[in-house]
Amino acid sequence: MRFYSHSLDFLPALHITFLLSKIKYIIIILHLYFINYGDITMKKSLFFYNTIYQEILKSSVNHNMSNITWVPTNTVSDAIDYIKKNIYFFTSDNVRIYLMISSLNTKTTIRQILSVLNIKSSQILDIYQLYMHKLPTLHYERIIGNCTQPLDGIIFGISHGQTGIVEESLPGNVLNFCSSSQDIYFNTKILSALAEEYYDFICNAKYVIFDMFDYTYFNYDVLLSNELLNYLGFNGFFCENRNSNNKKIDVNYINQLLTDTFSLCCNSSAQEEFTSIFPDIHCPNITEYQIEYKKIFRQNKILDDYSISTYMLPNSLVFSSIQRHIFEPTIQFQVANLDHFCRLLFRLNPDIQIIGVLLPKYYIVEENEKIVNQIWKPHFENIISSFQQKYTNFSFFDFKNLTSISKKQEYYRDLSHLNCNGAHHMTEIISSLISI
Repeated sequence: MRFYSHSLDFLPALHITFLLSKIKYIIIILHLYFINYGDITMKKSLFFYNTIYQEILKSSVNHNMSNITWVPTNTVSDAIDYIKKNIYFFTSDNVRIYLMISSLNTKTTIRQILSVLNIKSSQILDIYQLYMHKLPTLHYERIIGNCTQPLDGIIFGISHGQTGIVEESLPGNVLNFCSSSQDIYFNTKILSALAEEYYDFICNAKYVIFDMFDYTYFNYDVLLSNELLNYLGFNGFFCENRNSNNKKIDVNYINQLLTDTFSLCCNSSAQEEFTSIFPDIHCPNITEYQIEYKKIFRQNKILDDYSISTYMLPNSLVFSSIQRHIFEPTIQFQVANLDHFCRLLFRLNPDIQIIGVLLPKYYIVEENEKIVNQIWKPHFENIISSFQQKYTNFSFFDFKNLTSISKKQEYYRDLSHLNCNGAHHMTEIISSLISI
């Protein structure tokens, strides 16, 4: 028989098809083999991490570790995109997954996705909680933890005040207790805790700044929102039974999730593994936590043109639920909470100055939201007016039309939040309103 090295024409078409299918089958088998068994002695280590911790993680990881994959994960979508593109990575029992992520919501989503891929919970370790294990659980305790002098001023509010008000630029000794998604109830809860646990530090405070977020702030209850899990996880508060009748919320599940998360700090085997992976890592004290915390919220990221153009696309404007619906029980509840907040402050110091503020979003957002604000603004102003009549030292300043701030793109980190540069200019204006 004569063989032709350059041709298969002598073979029937059926034999060619059969041969190719066999080759394809062999390739698949080999691919699966090398994925699952080719490095069976080598554990795969996958790190999902917030980029703010990149330097400390990569500099302190055990240099004897190999086969490490680093996955920058600042949002849920970052994790989802990676998992979708690398499904094959999660087919082995020999993979170990580490989470250095502050957001409980993001971590929970990752765990849920991995469980669908048959990744066992024992293969996942939350190293963020272990990294933070020397710190108090509650956010407000971390903020005031190294305070040595009585406070002259206190800042409360939501993420706008967290990024947009620089406490160091205000008169006297000031701390900022603002936090992302923090509603009036939890601001009041923090103030109550401070009055009980840190009375000597706050009893002589001369002024309080309250970032009121938006005209819909009284219509917002974080325990009834999609931000619940993230807020509670970051701030350490456990869900309260007062909202257990809400069908959207499984209180017991959330409480158990938070309990499991925070119990890691008492888990000796998890701590041993963490120490073996990062033998030289420096767990932060309160001061170092505050430095890292401010790195996140004091960065000078500038709002990009793409975000603006995307926002301006036709049909892109979507109002939130609290903008579209009036939740009267929530409004009444939060009005009562603000009243409690004020009474607590005036008990501490009858002469204390309470300054409510609305910080400006980027001007195109303010322009687009005018249609809903026509409804909400009068209601909001009526509530604020009633507080001004009841409490003589209660003042309020609406900066939403302050174009010297809102029209400067370089002052914003995103469409709603000021960056470091913008925050300094905004704080100068607020500082001029304070008399101490």
